[in-house]
Amino acid sequence: MTLEKIEKHIEMFLASDKRWPIIVDFSNKEDLKNFVYHFSVGSNTILFAGNFCGKDGTIKLEELLNRIENNTGNIFLTHISSFLKLYGENEIKRQLKTIISKSIKGHVVIVTYQCRNFIRFSDSRFNERGQILTVDGDFDEISNICLISPDLAAAFKGSYSGFEKTGEALETSVEKTIYIATDVKKQMFNMSVINISQLSNGYDILCSKDSRIKNVPESFGEPEQWNRLLKEMGANNISYVVDHVFGSEDNLIECVKKYPTFNDEKKWIFYILLCILGTKKSAYLSHVLLMTSNYQDIPKAIYRGILSLDKDDADFEKIYNKRKEFLTGYVDYLDEAVDYCKIVSTKQADSIYFLTDVTQPEREKIIEWLGVYGSKYDSTQLIQILGKIYPDLAAYLSNYRFKKEFLNTYFEKYKYQKVINKVLPTFETVVEDQAIKLDFVSLLPARTNVFDKIDLVGARVFFFDSLGVEYLGYIQSKCNEYGLSANITCTRSELPTLTCFNREFVDVCTSKGCKVTDIKDLDEIKHHGEDSFDYEKPKTPIYLIKELEIIDNALKVIRGEILSSQYTKAVIVSDHGASRLAVLHETENLWQMETKGMHSGRCCPKNEINEKPSFAIEANDYWVLANYDRFKGSRKANVEVHGGATIEEVTVPIIEITRKVDGIEAWILDEYKVITLGAMEVPTIKFYVGVVSNNISIKVEEKYYDAHSTPEKYIYSAKLDDCVKKGTYIAEIIYGSETLSSGNTFEIKKKGMTEVSLFD
Repeated sequence: MTLEKIEKHIEMFLASDKRWPIIVDFSNKEDLKNFVYHFSVGSNTILFAGNFCGKDGTIKLEELLNRIENNTGNIFLTHISSFLKLYGENEIKRQLKTIISKSIKGHVVIVTYQCRNFIRFSDSRFNERGQILTVDGDFDEISNICLISPDLAAAFKGSYSGFEKTGEALETSVEKTIYIATDVKKQMFNMSVINISQLSNGYDILCSKDSRIKNVPESFGEPEQWNRLLKEMGANNISYVVDHVFGSEDNLIECVKKYPTFNDEKKWIFYILLCILGTKKSAYLSHVLLMTSNYQDIPKAIYRGILSLDKDDADFEKIYNKRKEFLTGYVDYLDEAVDYCKIVSTKQADSIYFLTDVTQPEREKIIEWLGVYGSKYDSTQLIQILGKIYPDLAAYLSNYRFKKEFLNTYFEKYKYQKVINKVLPTFETVVEDQAIKLDFVSLLPARTNVFDKIDLVGARVFFFDSLGVEYLGYIQSKCNEYGLSANITCTRSELPTLTCFNREFVDVCTSKGCKVTDIKDLDEIKHHGEDSFDYEKPKTPIYLIKELEIIDNALKVIRGEILSSQYTKAVIVSDHGASRLAVLHETENLWQMETKGMHSGRCCPKNEINEKPSFAIEANDYWVLANYDRFKGSRKANVEVHGGATIEEVTVPIIEITRKVDGIEAWILDEYKVITLGAMEVPTIKFYVGVVSNNISIKVEEKYYDAHSTPEKYIYSAKLDDCVKKGTYIAEIIYGSETLSSGNTFEIKKKGMTEVSLFD
């Protein structure tokens, strides 16, 4: 029967005195809606079955039946069939039959939805009296029902609140799945003819909304955590959360470095997203995730993940670099860093390849490794190893080219012994030989003579207490990194190497109106140690870590002030150096000091000892030890010592730092591109460099030759002792550690030699 005919039939029914209910069944929701709208007029009452459920309850059929029986007007009861379907086929048949079998006072129309198969009753009277009507029309798709917890309703846009809305939802919604926020359990409807599912927690709902979430076990989060993630996701998929919280999926991996700054909720979400989406773009992070079962494991896994690899693996370097990059955000996890450094010891000699300079415990472990295994490598090999692992320490060990080969060799070996924490017998022999020869007197000018000639106009002076020349390679490297030029002159301090005898430059600065800034941090460390730097505790030079940081911080200050034009030049000057090896040597001579503890036994006033001790120098009414002894009875130094006359205690730098000039030109003068030598002659070459500096050199066939200024400004000369053979040579002109020009050629010819053609 068509909808129009049924509507006319019902209109006639309402006008009649017939007192039995009528069922009108619809195949689709559109016709049902139009039918109800048509009769929503006058005194007709549209009664919803959900009204008999109470707040979030199931339908109370007795109340509904009582309402029907006592009806005196015109009632159109809707949504009843959808509630009854939840209880199964038998129940819907029984209840609908019960309703239309009643004798009532008014008129009742039962509006049902797709119940054609359930209203074929055997009692022919229902059809004869016209109590069962079906509307012709196409069948639409019945929606599925998903019961969700009320506190998750916000995650489902358009969800229905309360079980009482179930009938309405099934007969009006066009969604394939209808979400009902209710505490009613699915288990009540095991016989339902409607497909019912239940999502009782956030995890289940998340999985239903985005199947990728099933990649992560529910045990990875607490119920409240899954619920929060669901609310964050809303009606979207998991990619929305990634974009909304972390920027993008590509940025998600980069956010691992920011993980320590997240609150616990965000840390958990971050971890879950990594597990769901995977980390194919980061081999190390993929490796890390395999070691975790919850978000709190991430810091430990970041530290330790690399330990399961072999240093010779093809991807080890790439993974090492990524771990080092990640660790920059995890420096505050000191417990993890300390535990890692304990465990890395299992790698023994290979442990160095698993360490970085990012955290203090790892830096200390590197120093410890050098003390155990460092002597198995030469200085060049250590620089190569540390270049990737601890670049600042590699820069410290790098060779600074002094103008005297003896100093080059001496300080290369000194620094090597300092980091491996041992005094080598061959070096001790050199020290004792120098205690007699005192070559430093002729090798180095007095600091006073050099500093007097420094141009201090527009300069600021930094008095760096206890800064020896061992740090020059490091300082030069840092200056290059910071866009600074360092013009370095090596000098000698006064004996004994105590500050009270080596402050004359302060008066020079004062007389010229130049400000002097004292930096005493290095001296404090060397005298007293800091934290665990005391030699009597770890007995390793871990204080070197702090020394390099102090120097670096000072250079950063200088860079900032020069680049901001607070002054045009910074001049670093030191009073004296210090010796680590004298502390390691641990020897006392036979001479007893009266004033115990004075300068750690490196010197003493002459009136305490009338006879000159072995390996001592007389200076300023002091006996000054030039080897690694200390006077008997003196206080033993813990870190480093000064006051004596070893080369490392005596040699001090004067460093003029300016803004680096780009594009400095340099070339060999034309008249020196061909040099003719007589017998036994050594060539001298002259070249132009567009800067005034004490640190100009020329490199020929891997050998460096120091250049000297000439009366002509910007013209330098160098004596090339090993370039005596006839031929063409290729040279590089060097400024500090920077190559200014390469590919410069010059030719050596011999006097008296002529070229003869074979055909003449």
